[in-house]
Amino acid sequence: MEKSILMIGGTGYLGSKVIRELLHRGVKVSAMVREGSDAKGLEAKGVRVITGDLTKPETILPALKDIDVVITTAIGYSQRKIGDSLKTVDDRGNQNLIDAISVSTVKRLVFTSILTAEKARDVPHFWQKKLIEDYMVKKKIHYVSLRPGAFLDQNPQQDQVSAGLKQGKIKVFGSSVNKCSNILTDDLAKYLAMAAMDDSIPDCQIDIGMTEPVNARMMAQYATEYTGKPVKVSVMPWWIMGTLFSVMGLFKPFMRDLKKMFGYFLTGQYIADTTLQQKYFGEVPTVKDSMFRYFEQIGLPKAMN
Repeated sequence: MEKSILMIGGTGYLGSKVIRELLHRGVKVSAMVREGSDAKGLEAKGVRVITGDLTKPETILPALKDIDVVITTAIGYSQRKIGDSLKTVDDRGNQNLIDAISVSTVKRLVFTSILTAEKARDVPHFWQKKLIEDYMVKKKIHYVSLRPGAFLDQNPQQDQVSAGLKQGKIKVFGSSVNKCSNILTDDLAKYLAMAAMDDSIPDCQIDIGMTEPVNARMMAQYATEYTGKPVKVSVMPWWIMGTLFSVMGLFKPFMRDLKKMFGYFLTGQYIADTTLQQKYFGEVPTVKDSMFRYFEQIGLPKAMN
């Protein structure tokens, strides 16, 4: 029997890629979008658009009618819209969604979490993911929580790395040798779609990354190989960046969160165990293949063979 899947966060960078993956697989897709959101692109692709808002509990349960699986990539801490925040969306909004699922006929929630969230109590938007995972267990819903490392690619409006790469340089905070796990959003989108469609995956948390963690020097080496031109790494001392984040945090609370996140990266704990990723989704992407796909995606000139 064909599954009916509801996507929450489908107008975002990652969510739109998940919808693309689902449609490619011939799945019946609905998208819950907030009032006022531009959903014309989704409707043009054949996606059924439903108006709903995680911060308005009364709108969620009606959106779950006749839905088998829910996928959510929605976040509020990046403050994409006025009123979005860690408290309104990531905390209360996700709890509202789980509460609604617990009294609906939905069979599974596929949740987009964050790698090693349980180790990062001091990073608010990491720790919030851990709390929501705990809440899913408490409410006894069936779920698969994908815990990706840092996104190798970003929304073009937010990508601070690609411009530097095109100029032959990479600028990093604090350390060029500290390693973290990364993933391309194309790969994560594919895994989210697979988790929604594969009933054999049990309730669990799955780390998502590449075959090994990477650092800025490794990226520079692969960029040099890809372009045939040297790519240099420059490091901004952490005490300088930490001070800047603190000052900006006086005006934008999100910057205080980012300071704690980058500080956490420097602890060396942001590393994926890809055992379950390989078990349920197949071969883990290699660093070289992922890097080269990213370079192609951002239009980095490739060396002639």
